[in-house]
Amino acid sequence: MGSYLYWSERRVAEIASDNGIDLAAQLSWTLKAAPQGVGAEVGNRERTELTRLDKARKIESAIGSQTVSTFETPPPARFARGVGQVHFARFIGGPERDKGALFHVPTTSSRGQRVDLVLFGSVDNIRGRIFQPSDGPEDGWYSSAWYAIAELLESRGSRNTSLWDDPELLSLEALKIAVRQGSTGSEAHHEGQPWTRGYTLGHADDCEWFAQIYTDVVLTEGRWHLSPSMSGAHRILVGAPVWLRTASTEAVTRYEELRRRADRPRRLRLPFLRRQRH
Repeated sequence: MGSYLYWSERRVAEIASDNGIDLAAQLSWTLKAAPQGVGAEVGNRERTELTRLDKARKIESAIGSQTVSTFETPPPARFARGVGQVHFARFIGGPERDKGALFHVPTTSSRGQRVDLVLFGSVDNIRGRIFQPSDGPEDGWYSSAWYAIAELLESRGSRNTSLWDDPELLSLEALKIAVRQGSTGSEAHHEGQPWTRGYTLGHADDCEWFAQIYTDVVLTEGRWHLSPSMSGAHRILVGAPVWLRTASTEAVTRYEELRRRADRPRRLRLPFLRRQRH
């Protein structure tokens, strides 16, 4: 049994409208037994609302040719989908500072090249209160390019008046935010422990995702000297999540719980240390 971790009703409606996809409630007939118990007769028609799964499958079916999944075809992609690990974090830049959400999907192409999707959405669309903004402490590094990212999102990739006016440069900055936001000290300090960085919320394994893409670049070989966390980056897609769906909530790891566990031994030692000083 699957469940949606993230669902943007507004974005679903816009995609359906832009592509002529009918997501209206469907008419259905009810059957009931005939008066003498022989045969059946048709009852009144009723309108049945489409489920989220129904809407998702209709959209995927209608725009399948515009959607990339193996990342074999060259940029630009309009939509992308796949299954894998998705990282959740806060994004404090832009006009909705308290509601901004950041999703990083690390994956590979069918040829084995690194592909990173950096998606920006709203905490309000995270279903079931799995993550709260307070779960991601405001601590550590954050990018000064937040306004450039905000412009990219608001214009859906059609405008860039910032200092990061090179498509590759801006895409790299988005990836840098995804993998380094909230860091303190060296990258090695946080390697394999994303919950030690500020703003991070958690991750979901075996997560089915569908995204709308605003910019899609393949990095020019030999042009960039990348940090360890970005080493090997090849193709970067920046956009917005439409939905995220996982098989169960057990596939979700909440970093707030990991932080509490890590902090518990220290808290237990504090009274003892104070008594020693007295």
